[in-house]
Amino acid sequence: MDERYIDVDGISIRYVSKGRGPKLMLFHGLGEFLETWWGNIDSLSQYYTVYAVDLPGHGLSQKPDVSYTLDFATNFALGFMEALGIKHASLIGHSVCGSLCLNLAIKFPEKVDSLILAGSTGLSRKEASLLYRLVMVLYELVTEPTKAHVLAGVKTAFYNPDIVTEELVDKAYQYLMMSKTKDALLNILRSNVSTNGIKPEVILADRLHLVKSPTLIIHGVKDRVVLVGHAQDACSLIPRAKLKVFDECGHCPHIEKSEEFNQSVTAFLKG
Repeated sequence: MDERYIDVDGISIRYVSKGRGPKLMLFHGLGEFLETWWGNIDSLSQYYTVYAVDLPGHGLSQKPDVSYTLDFATNFALGFMEALGIKHASLIGHSVCGSLCLNLAIKFPEKVDSLILAGSTGLSRKEASLLYRLVMVLYELVTEPTKAHVLAGVKTAFYNPDIVTEELVDKAYQYLMMSKTKDALLNILRSNVSTNGIKPEVILADRLHLVKSPTLIIHGVKDRVVLVGHAQDACSLIPRAKLKVFDECGHCPHIEKSEEFNQSVTAFLKG
């Protein structure tokens, strides 16, 4: 695995790349890190040049004191692609980075070849209360960071909690305890949540019809963060969308059903 650092608009960003072929970019969810794609990179890199990144405020990337809005995240993704000389790519976005990828596909369709949304947010206005619960769980993790809190928080994202490895929890705790991580995550929460709940600009349901890229929505039936019904509704609103639903799977299909996930993504991109 080729691990590197690159400057994106003055922010030091860690990323890994592997493989050859068309570009495929992986964007992790809120509070996560590029290691969450470890079960996917090897398989996908057989056909694609795969890039996985620690987003600003996460992992080993720099944690600037900025407003982490959806537009900031979208502009970062554009800057990251530009810094690497990537004119266009297929995107995989997990959870809140599904919103990032959707926003990028809507505003800059020429940049997005295909779109894969894994447990994505932004699909329905009905999901705002569920997302608020996710925010509160993360807030507790950040303000009271013990390994037990991290373990409990991570397990909520899975149908089968036994799949949560000690290595994953240790890595999450390690990054959470790094200097400035807590401040950055709290800043992310404040940038996207108000006293009235999730800010409206984070929900993209009214603009899904503007997505021009072929889109694959992958969702777990047992997702307690974003209900599968929201993914089903979104599939009917995105013009060129397909839906793949995994039984006995929670909010992280790329981890909990990694083999099936990789096969579904590869078949979709090839098809």
